[in-house]
Amino acid sequence: MKRMIKQGIAALLALGLIACTPTSNASKGVTGTFSGTGKGFEGDVSVTLHLEDSKLTDIEISGEHETPNVGGKAIEALTKEMKDQQTINVDGVSGATYTSDGVKTAIDAALQEAGLTREDFPTIQKAEAKTIEKSTTLLILGGGGAGLACANAAIDAGLTDVTILEKMPYTGGATANAGGVDAGLSKLQSELGMEQDSEQLIHDDIMRSGEGHNEDLVWLMAKNQGKMLDWAIESQQIPFNDRYPGDFPEHTVQRFFVCEGGMAKAIEIMTTNFTKAGGTLALETKAEELLTDEQGRVIGVRATDRDGNTINYKADAVVVATGGYGANQDMISQKKGDLQYAVFYGVNSSMGDGHLMGEKIGAKMTNMGYAKMYPNGISKGSDTIDGYVTPMPSLQAVNGSGAIFINKDGKRFVDETLAYADIKNATTKQPDEIMYILMDQAGYDIWSKAADTNSSPIGKITLDQQEKFFASTEEKPVFAKGTLDDISAKTGISKEAMEETITKWNEEVQAGADSEFHRSALYSFDATGTVYLVEQRLRYATTLGGYDVTANCEAQTEDGKVIPGLYAIGEVVGGPNGTEAIPGSMASWAMTSGYVCGSQLGEQLAK
Repeated sequence: MKRMIKQGIAALLALGLIACTPTSNASKGVTGTFSGTGKGFEGDVSVTLHLEDSKLTDIEISGEHETPNVGGKAIEALTKEMKDQQTINVDGVSGATYTSDGVKTAIDAALQEAGLTREDFPTIQKAEAKTIEKSTTLLILGGGGAGLACANAAIDAGLTDVTILEKMPYTGGATANAGGVDAGLSKLQSELGMEQDSEQLIHDDIMRSGEGHNEDLVWLMAKNQGKMLDWAIESQQIPFNDRYPGDFPEHTVQRFFVCEGGMAKAIEIMTTNFTKAGGTLALETKAEELLTDEQGRVIGVRATDRDGNTINYKADAVVVATGGYGANQDMISQKKGDLQYAVFYGVNSSMGDGHLMGEKIGAKMTNMGYAKMYPNGISKGSDTIDGYVTPMPSLQAVNGSGAIFINKDGKRFVDETLAYADIKNATTKQPDEIMYILMDQAGYDIWSKAADTNSSPIGKITLDQQEKFFASTEEKPVFAKGTLDDISAKTGISKEAMEETITKWNEEVQAGADSEFHRSALYSFDATGTVYLVEQRLRYATTLGGYDVTANCEAQTEDGKVIPGLYAIGEVVGGPNGTEAIPGSMASWAMTSGYVCGSQLGEQLAK
């Protein structure tokens, strides 16, 4: 639960404002404290206005259920701007629409209590937009895990003039929502006793999942992911200190590691390190176009900032780290056969900006139209735009109890302990590509605790939220508990079919073998007590298509020629994970490619 936010975070908003002009109705002599609530992304957002003589002297905004690295950052940004400008008439935060609208509604309710309107407070006048010329040695587009790793590695290599452009009012990107990173052959892996890993095993584990791999990039990741984690711990002081609490069947040797405080904490630390080291971070500044010279070399970027200014950045090298295109339905539509039922739980800034800029200058793209699909997603609302992810709670439940996966017909259809890719493929063959996890009390105890203690903001479902979902009469998310009659009444799944499936499963457990799907984790299912069911949809947060790059992360044209001055790292690259991705590999690629590219460019450009 997040505490009441009373302090903003500096540098989230580059305002460029010149005046606050009060309206003619500004003074009504209202003094006191007035509160209101509005609906945010995850729950209620509360606002308390402190007024003196109808002037704003302080404001408190809380949203304890908002996603920390999106809604939480938006609350901090709005709080700071309103305090600085002493007005409630400020723009919402880009990328946090639900939270911004909730704050607006809460403020309106507080104003109504005070007997005031927005017209009683100053409005903000912005300076006239202009064109600005700037230069930097290394220009990185995107402040996610890849971009921040690249920037800090370049500084560590001796480069002092590094600039990051980030279109959002905060850093993070998709990496902030990741559960952790793969880092085989790292010192931490050895310290935790996870021996016998090798570059070959890492390579082979990645190559087994899907197709369409760029093997040069697979080897880059296999050879450097451990070095990346050592650097992150030793140079960046990021608290990676433990393995993920469960085994992934995709990993021959377990190599998934978590950060204390989640990956959002890793982003926070890298952001602080970058700015303290003298790096330039331009938030709310969107790259619009890659600039080239007559020979086709990329020499910079045309960007726009929050106030509408055009900024022409010149640079010796440009690194595209703008993330994926999962939130851009036009770009993802080629694979809508799977995606029409899937839950997108990624960041809504994933609009494919870097892809579109690259295509305009002839950069080759590969594996476009593919998204990394996983099972175990939960839709939050009436559509599938936002959701939770529950892979580890579900995996722990099926490995430690009689929990089973069923389809809409109430039937098992897969060995529940298989690799995610196998479960995903089996799910796509079910009615509406949906499955459910059916649990007895022992299974739910495992699932519930794992969801409640999950460190990822998109995976954490508190005990209170779980109970709220079970009690809800809304269509989604689908949580049901009680007797099989109760579950059938709420979901429409046949009671008789579920009874038959449970009976058959218990007979298989008694016999000591799952004759139908060959699951080895055999535990009986106790249907005499409370039974629990949670919907499990396909889900995706990251896309797999993007720049076709060399082993040095250099962008290429359709005919295989390097585009001088242009590099690409992270999710904007196609090929390192093919058309699938094993657990932890997407965030690992982001951080590893950023670390390798930044180290190389930093050394080259510092000479």
